[in-house]
Amino acid sequence: MDEVEKYKAALVEVGRALNAHGVEYVLVGSAVLAIIYNIDYDPGDIDLFIYNKSTIIDYELFEKIARENEWDIGSTGHGTIYYELIVGGEIVRVDLLENILDIYIPQQIIENSIKIKIDNFEIKSIRLEDLIVLKAKMATKDSDDFINLVARMLTDPKLNLIIDKTYIKKIIDYFIDKESILNRLYKNGIYID
Repeated sequence: MDEVEKYKAALVEVGRALNAHGVEYVLVGSAVLAIIYNIDYDPGDIDLFIYNKSTIIDYELFEKIARENEWDIGSTGHGTIYYELIVGGEIVRVDLLENILDIYIPQQIIENSIKIKIDNFEIKSIRLEDLIVLKAKMATKDSDDFINLVARMLTDPKLNLIIDKTYIKKIIDYFIDKESILNRLYKNGIYID
C-alpha cells in the first residue's frame, strides 16, 4: 500500500466511524494535497476539523468511537483528541481539531468545502486555496515550508495544479490579520496580485 492510499484508507475508516455517531467534519491540513489533489506527498498525519461537536465537551463520545474501533486515543498540544490506527501494517495518526486556542477556521471555509468520493465514501475537504491561507495564518517555519512547496508545485506543468487567486483574496478577508497572511504568502512565493 503506497503512502497516499494508506492515508485515504485511514480517512475512510475514521470518517465512517464519525458518521455513524453523527459527527460532522471536514478534511483540513496538508493531507489535502495528497488525498484531494493526488500529489505524491506524505503529510505525516490527517487533520479533521470537527464542527458540530467538541472533542473536549463531548470527550466520552470520541473515546467511545476509539474503543469501538480499537484505536489508540491521545491529546494534541491544543487539548483536542487524536486517534492512532493501524492501516496496512503502519500507524496512522488522525488529529481531530476544532476552533480552540490558536486554531481558527472560519465557517465560510467549511461552507465552501468540496466533496470527493474515496471508495464510494463521500468526504468533505477544504480547498487548496483555503489550506495555504490557513498555513499562512499559522506563521510557523513548517507552514512557511509547506507554502513554499505549493508555490514550487504551481510552477510544475506536470502537476497541473492551479489556484484561484480571487477566491484566496475572499478567504483572507475572513481573518483579522489579513496583511500578515498576505505577506507570508508573498514571502513564500504565492503572489495574489
